[in-house]
Amino acid sequence: MGDVDFPTWFGVGSYGGLAAALLAAAGIAGYALRRRRGSPLQLARAILVCLAAASLMLAPVWWTQNRLNLYGPSLAPGEVLLWLCWAALFGWLLPLAVLAAYVTLAAAQLAPTVPARGSNHTTAFASPDDPARRIEPLGPGRAWGELVSLEGESAGRAIALTRQLTLLGRELDNDIVIDDERTSRHHAELHWDHGRPQLVDRTSMNGTLLNRQTVRGPVPLKPGDVIELGAQRYRFEAPAPVSTDANGAEAETSKSTAILSGGVGAPPVVAPLALVAVNGPVAGARWDVRDAVITIGRDQGQRICLPDESVSRQHAQIVRQRAGYFVADLASSNGTFLDDVPLEAPGLLAPGAMLRVGNVALRCEAAATQTTLAWRRDDPAAAVAVESGAVPALMREREPDALLFLQHAAPARRDEAVHLGPPILTLADPTCDAEPTH
Repeated sequence: MGDVDFPTWFGVGSYGGLAAALLAAAGIAGYALRRRRGSPLQLARAILVCLAAASLMLAPVWWTQNRLNLYGPSLAPGEVLLWLCWAALFGWLLPLAVLAAYVTLAAAQLAPTVPARGSNHTTAFASPDDPARRIEPLGPGRAWGELVSLEGESAGRAIALTRQLTLLGRELDNDIVIDDERTSRHHAELHWDHGRPQLVDRTSMNGTLLNRQTVRGPVPLKPGDVIELGAQRYRFEAPAPVSTDANGAEAETSKSTAILSGGVGAPPVVAPLALVAVNGPVAGARWDVRDAVITIGRDQGQRICLPDESVSRQHAQIVRQRAGYFVADLASSNGTFLDDVPLEAPGLLAPGAMLRVGNVALRCEAAATQTTLAWRRDDPAAAVAVESGAVPALMREREPDALLFLQHAAPARRDEAVHLGPPILTLADPTCDAEPTH
């Protein structure tokens, strides 16, 4: 081919290499989806290599337009050879080799399996509706283990594991929600399998590490093991044994003390709050704040409806965390203020705080939750109803070992997810009260 035809030939080769790299990326993605081949990490790496090759092909395209077409035969042979090798390598050889390697070497995506409980066979990963998520194998409130956070603001906090199956991940339908971008939507599972705690990775993107070793299949857990999910680390611990009497029954005082102190045997309890409208069209209305997620807005579909023009249709949101209730603005027009400070990040609600939504002011109060106490020494048949905040003071007046049982009239719902890390703010299903209580 003569020198006159070389620029045209090289231009076609450069643009063709760019197209080949892009088509190789598309071909890998289509093959993986249609034939279910390769892991998510392998697919991501292969596509990234092809896209990087396509971006590198922009250099010879530029060289063709600004050097080859202008100077032609006067260019040094070494310069021409360099760009010929560049276009051949990054435009044709590399993406086509990646495509061929993926098609040849990528293994089939088998249905994720874990050993079935009580058998040597395998079964699919647990679904969100798995009944094991509602079974407490050691009895109501009895924990077989706990996770202690080692990172972030929640470091040192313990999460009780009472269910036979616990799901962990970034999505809100998990039992333990981890707010970390490196954590997959459904990252891992914790099982209580006939007295043996186990950890299972759900083919997460970044994997699950146990004591710095990659988890492959179900692995047993022992106290002190460190679990890494994405960028978060947690230590697994087993609860202290419960003391028993001569007949083998659990000592009631030990159980009661654990419940009162919020120990491993008791789920976390966040004191409920109430919001009272101070002004506006619903002045005097009162809403109990108990749900995991509550939205505030002008629409009738919101949990707390404030029919005022200064309030956006979806104005603010309250999310229950282990540390309490946090409120955040939902990009409203007139803003949300907590104690006259505009909310730029989630703020903690506390009794006495003043929440202003648009022009409507809401006063935060402690909700009246009754707690029933029965005392062994004074009068076992008597019941004393006290406010939740009065329990510690009452217990200081009487000996802790006199406590027979402690039962909350409004226990936390089972379907709540325990959140680790900063508050997770998402829109909830509209469940607006038709008429707020006064």
